Amino acid sequence: MTDDLSPAAVVRRLGRGQQVVIPSSNRQVLFGLLVALVIGIGLLAFFIYVVTATIEDGRSPWLIIINLRMWALVIGIVGCLVVAPIGLFVRMRRRESLVLSPVGVALARRGEVLPGTLLSWHNIEAIVFEEAARRGPRVATYILTEEATRRRRGRRHHPRLLVRNGFALIPGDSSRC
Repeated sequence: MTDDLSPAAVVRRLGRGQQVVIPSSNRQVLFGLLVALVIGIGLLAFFIYVVTATIEDGRSPWLIIINLRMWALVIGIVGCLVVAPIGLFVRMRRRESLVLSPVGVALARRGEVLPGTLLSWHNIEAIVFEEAARRGPRVATYILTEEATRRRRGRRHHPRLLVRNGFALIPGDSSRC
């Protein structure tokens, strides 16, 4: 069952008082997994090359063990081939989604709205797509009203709130926020 997440369909459903659930984009998670695996395999190949070259030259294996660069390679290999896949798998299992309702915008996990994540529509002045980092992917950003910014500024918040997770806008389409 795929819902129509086109802007017109979303506005129609919100106008009828219904909520719209926008799921997380699995494409972003799978791309991160692919990058981690490629880097991890490259680090592992380089590690094996260095170890075999050192042993073939007749040097002591202790040179490998006490070398800090080799330990950095081991940490990188473990991070890319063990920790990153586990973290990305956990992220996919959490099934985060963005819930749009006539009341406002909230973040949900496994179909339940998380407490404290509701941002009402009267606090949002605009929603724009911008690059969070230079040459990075475009992400959705809520621009808060002056009053909402003043309320949040006491807690060191800025008038712009980035939507950190990638959410699929239209299934099968390359556009996502």
